Amino acid sequence: MNPTSECFKLIKKWEGLHRKRRDGLIEAYVDPVGIWTIGFGSIQHWDLDRPILQTDVITEATAERWLKLEVEQVAEDIDRLIKVSLTQGMFDALVSFVYNIGIGAFGESTILRKINDRDYEGASQEFDRWVHGTDSGVRKVLPGLVNRRNEEEAMFRRDGLTPTGTITTTPANPATASSIKEERPYKSAPVPLPFDRNLQKGDIGDDCYILNCALAGLGLLRMSPQPNEFTQVTEDAVKLYQRREALSRIDGVVGPETKRAIENDLRAARPIDGLGVYCRLTRTGADAYAGLEWCKLQFVDPDKGVVAFLDVVSGLAGAQRFLPWNHPDSIPGNLAPIPQDRYYIADIDWAGGKNSYRVSHTNPGIGPVWVPIVKLENRPRNCSVSGCRDAFGFHADWNWIQSKSSPGSEGCVCPTTPDALEELVRLLRQHDPRWLIVDWGV
Repeated sequence: MNPTSECFKLIKKWEGLHRKRRDGLIEAYVDPVGIWTIGFGSIQHWDLDRPILQTDVITEATAERWLKLEVEQVAEDIDRLIKVSLTQGMFDALVSFVYNIGIGAFGESTILRKINDRDYEGASQEFDRWVHGTDSGVRKVLPGLVNRRNEEEAMFRRDGLTPTGTITTTPANPATASSIKEERPYKSAPVPLPFDRNLQKGDIGDDCYILNCALAGLGLLRMSPQPNEFTQVTEDAVKLYQRREALSRIDGVVGPETKRAIENDLRAARPIDGLGVYCRLTRTGADAYAGLEWCKLQFVDPDKGVVAFLDVVSGLAGAQRFLPWNHPDSIPGNLAPIPQDRYYIADIDWAGGKNSYRVSHTNPGIGPVWVPIVKLENRPRNCSVSGCRDAFGFHADWNWIQSKSSPGSEGCVCPTTPDALEELVRLLRQHDPRWLIVDWGV
């Protein structure tokens, strides 16, 4: 089923469009349970695939677009969980309800059980139980939730409580269960993940193998042969993932919410499938030297996952602000690391001839090797290289290597020893990556 305009109106009424500025842009705000939110209740930045941050600003058109995307996802999740017929009013009410409480909570709720038992009257009475929230650190009944639930219940009852139509059935699952435990070579997990049942410790089947491969693809398990069993190691990895992604439940169970989040992260981890190996640059949180933080440069094969990595630095000490490319502070001269975005990797430029690691470029801080990293996409028409801070490169932290002076870079990506520089060149030649995905998690 598809949500109607009445459903969108109800959601927009109760979510509201908060923090609209005089210039028409929308700022982030903290919701009643302490989560940074923007637009019509979005807690995820759909364009950068991460949680909303305090500094986020979007347009009203973006807020509308994100609302549509989220409502469509909620509708798909409800369709998957509901096994009986619904009226349009019931479906619209549930979409509004689940948009507010989350698919994870709905998947384990009494209201879902009663609907699937065709106890529609009992289900309608369950709305009144979902009216609690936290106010100033105290959990209590929130009047706004009481009023919202009353309207959702009224919409649920609007078309009557005796829906007609055939009962839906779950199609045969390609990831069938099996009682035979086995281990298979790692294989990149498909997206969307082809299973519907909740997975938890003790389960066995093809779906568990696919899940373990998905977790390995996200770096939560080793990139090695995976079992078709949901083991203790699997549960620990799922809990770590749920905690890292700030999901509503940290229980080690892969339900609709966790499954959806894993799928989104798998898509983000494969932004350029079909184009071979690419590079991904991330933070580590670990101290490097002279006040700098280590960054990790990964070489990612879309089918095999991470095949190699190097520790590097970017930005200057005291100025390592990890920003997206379009952040207002991401301007020339800020000395910060390369901004979060997608870049093209050009060819290797040698200062003193191919394979010469003795001669430095004219700029002595660059050293013998320079590999341009260029932003080709989403550049404004009036953007020059100097005005948009979008031309960078791979080069050694040569001043630090030679004399332990001027550590870091003004945004370039730098190996920090002669051996690391040679390894970078070797990996670039071996894999010939043409794209760098900078993912600071902002």
